Amino acid sequence: MRWGLVFLACPVSFSDAQTQELVRLAARAWFEDCDRVPIDWPDMRGEVVARGEAVSLGSFFGQRFGAEVHRPDIGDVAFVEFLVAESALQGFGPQAPAEA
Repeated sequence: MRWGLVFLACPVSFSDAQTQELVRLAARAWFEDCDRVPIDWPDMRGEVVARGEAVSLGSFFGQRFGAEVHRPDIGDVAFVEFLVAESALQGFGPQAPAEA
């Protein structure tokens, strides 16, 4: 899972737990064919947006997502762009996640 996510633009930092949850939300958007999935964490609000396109970045190939996040510590909106490898998305599919 560690190599399942590549940030393209990330002006804010995420903890490992938040990064994993971001992948889970992206997987939910992908599997449920949702345009947007809300982020409602204690220290962050926003939404993950499925971009609907696969992107190749060197040897990494994945689905493109974006997230608009609102964090009290940054006091503004940050836009995050990232790719999630399809193999990582499969690990978070409709069945129970492979990793916790």
